[in-house]
Amino acid sequence: MGEAIQSFVNDALGIVEGAFGVSPKEMAIQILSTLVLFLIVRFFFWNKVTDYLEGRKEAMAQEYNDAQNAKDEAKGLREEADAELTMIKMKSKSMVDEAKIRGEEERRAILNKAKSEADKMVVDATKEIESNIEKAKNSINDEIVSVATLMAEKIIGKEIDEKKHKDMIKKATKEVAN
Repeated sequence: MGEAIQSFVNDALGIVEGAFGVSPKEMAIQILSTLVLFLIVRFFFWNKVTDYLEGRKEAMAQEYNDAQNAKDEAKGLREEADAELTMIKMKSKSMVDEAKIRGEEERRAILNKAKSEADKMVVDATKEIESNIEKAKNSINDEIVSVATLMAEKIIGKEIDEKKHKDMIKKATKEVAN
């Protein structure tokens, strides 16, 4: 039986060498050296590598948190800017509305002032016309008195007192005019 196992092992080693093109001894040396290398790395470098990877992971998490905080802050600033823009729009609209109202009030005031000045001018012109009419009536009355006096002098042939005659004619013309 020992020979059968030996023969089986030799056949298996031959098949492995034929399939992989590597002798089983070299393969065992490679596996053993890889195992030793793994143990050396694990013993001397593993903690440093994992600490570095942990530090890098924490740094990335911190950068992510900082980016998230910056995003939240930017969102808050944007909302604040939007609110401020809305307030500015409302203020400018109210300022425009106030300017329109003031303009309308000023327009009305100017129109009222112009109308009152025009009314005053009409009243003044009416008074002046009435004054001129009164002067013209007085002038016509004086002219009528003078013509009547002149005619009466010629008719009577003698001179009458002009003042008395004018008073009489004025009374007569007033009676006729009324």
